[in-house]
Amino acid sequence: MVGRASSSLSRRPELAGRLLGLFAVFVGVGGAAYSMGRGHGSFTEPKEVRAYVPEFNVVEIPVPEAPVPAGALLREVSVRYEKFPEHQLPTGVVREIGTVRDAVTLVALPGGLPILHVNIGSSDEASHPLVGRIPPGMRAMTVRVDATVAVEGWARSGTFVDVLLLEKSRTTVVAEQVKIISAERSLSAGVQSATAPIPSTVTLLVTQEQCLAINTAVALGKIAFALRSGGDADSWRATQFAAKDLSQGATRRDDPKIEGAVSVGVGTQKRNYALVNGRWIPSESTPTGFFVSRKTPRGDEG
Repeated sequence: MVGRASSSLSRRPELAGRLLGLFAVFVGVGGAAYSMGRGHGSFTEPKEVRAYVPEFNVVEIPVPEAPVPAGALLREVSVRYEKFPEHQLPTGVVREIGTVRDAVTLVALPGGLPILHVNIGSSDEASHPLVGRIPPGMRAMTVRVDATVAVEGWARSGTFVDVLLLEKSRTTVVAEQVKIISAERSLSAGVQSATAPIPSTVTLLVTQEQCLAINTAVALGKIAFALRSGGDADSWRATQFAAKDLSQGATRRDDPKIEGAVSVGVGTQKRNYALVNGRWIPSESTPTGFFVSRKTPRGDEG
């Protein structure tokens, strides 16, 4: 009996140690679960970042609901108001339709787009085909022409000309980049036939200064036109040529003076330029007597 009692007593500390070990494991697992729970509970989702979009001043502008033909009364045109950013509106846009109800369309208007004051006018302007084509500040004037003055009749409606004054001993440029808006009372700017009659009069769209200059020139000599391309905005290098300049050996102050030359590119992309009177102009060939600087497309000198 004594032997059994001592055996049971020796096993109690071992059992107690195992129980304490299991308790410690349970406490550790519970603590970890609690910590994880607290961690998830305190997690906050990141706030949504919104892009900043600047707000523009938006205004409501009257627009035709459908295309409007030229010559229509605005009071008979159906309009609606559309919103547009004010900074994108063109100059001279109609903001209140009530202020122009008595106006007439001078040109056809598209539907859904703002109405411009320059495209509308009085009934007198609409009934007069020429007045409506004269912008504010400009003038229309008529001059007599013949085959020589009108460049064989090619100087017609829609073309641009330079007006020259021909006197006995000199020729002077009076006005540049003048648009012809009417030829023999025709406003048509379409393709002209080579057999079309040469007009005897043309109407020019000019500035106030050009109007005064041309009218003054008419009394001094003969007027002639020099036809130019509509995309040519260059001015004359010399605005006057006198009879003395025709004399053999005479040195004119406005003679072209070549001051330099350059060749850009290689092969088929090669382009020659000459510095004439301070301006670089394209040249068909390299001027003689100059050391030519050549540049490749990368900009390296050759």
